[in-house]
Amino acid sequence: TTQRASALVWDRVSGQPLSPLVVWNDLRGAARAAELRQAGFFVVAQQAAAKLEAILAGVEAPRERLAWGNIDAWLIWKLTGGAVHATDRSQAWPTGYLNLPTMGWNGALIAHEGLDESLFPTLVDTWGPIGVTARSVLGAEIPITADIADQQSALLAHGGGKGVAKVTYGTSATLNVSTGEAFVFKSPTAPPFVASSVEGRTRFCLEGMVISAGTALDWLRRALRLGGHARFEALAASVPDAAGAAFLPALQGLGAPHGDAERRGGLGGLSPSVATAHLARAAFEGVAFRVREVAEHLEGLTPFAPEVLGVDGGLSASRAFLQVQADLLGRPIRRHATPEATACGAAIGAGLGAGLLTETDARSFIRYEDPVTPRIGGDEAAARFAAWRRLVYG
Repeated sequence: TTQRASALVWDRVSGQPLSPLVVWNDLRGAARAAELRQAGFFVVAQQAAAKLEAILAGVEAPRERLAWGNIDAWLIWKLTGGAVHATDRSQAWPTGYLNLPTMGWNGALIAHEGLDESLFPTLVDTWGPIGVTARSVLGAEIPITADIADQQSALLAHGGGKGVAKVTYGTSATLNVSTGEAFVFKSPTAPPFVASSVEGRTRFCLEGMVISAGTALDWLRRALRLGGHARFEALAASVPDAAGAAFLPALQGLGAPHGDAERRGGLGGLSPSVATAHLARAAFEGVAFRVREVAEHLEGLTPFAPEVLGVDGGLSASRAFLQVQADLLGRPIRRHATPEATACGAAIGAGLGAGLLTETDARSFIRYEDPVTPRIGGDEAAARFAAWRRLVYG
């Protein structure tokens, strides 16, 4: 499993990368994405389809020698000694190049950009036989039996069945809701994604993202010279609220439900009563309020509203943050027993692909720690949310 929607170009002959790895939160493709939408293709700034042309323009090599892919395709290619150039549809969908009706590459978009399908990886099932590692790489031929995008992998670790929802806190904070085999497209800012595709059976999920979550906290921590994560967490936990300060974590645009790639972060509501601890608290609250915005938006698109929301990822290791999130979301949350649920989901997928697990067996991996329950009432949480929105959006 890997992050999604990144793009790398390499030389099939030498095996050397010919471009930087352009990652999903590089928004320099925003203008091109707008042009493609006007041409009738649904492409957003985060997707590789908005950036691949520009990447290739900087590559000085014959096109017939080139291959491109997300980081998963590169890793598979390297692990197999160049024998397999492949990706699955959960990884292909976020590139912007997958065609929904056929679940194959979108030939019309590829032709519109003047590209050739020979550049593209072969599409394979999310789990099942993909290839084997080269002896020259790992010393043995080890089967590769799963390839699944990071957020979809975490969703699988939470069960993945229809109606299952989770938030993964990392660079971003990403809320996914499984819609089973139903393709639900009601909002361009919380679009459907392929959750998995195996033997012609495709499952989907909706996704809403807080683009800057962990990155926003790290930025503020460094900007204020607050030292390590432990001190930042202790400061945020030392005060009951942000004393009127409000932080908008939008360092690289504003995701669902706004979809504003040009919006940038902000810190407002400052007064003499705001101390350093209140700024740390405001940062926690800013991420938590943005997650609430995303959750409310998704609840309007598909019924899920779990009584207890599952969470995972690096930021979920902070008990103080989880308490803030539960308070301001107005519902209990519970951390997956494997905080790095993305890795857990990939292991489940590999077990399914190798025939070592059934989907029933996989449910044994769905384990949680004790829930974190709100310490404030729903009315107070709603009032704080409304006050935060007035400060950050005007």
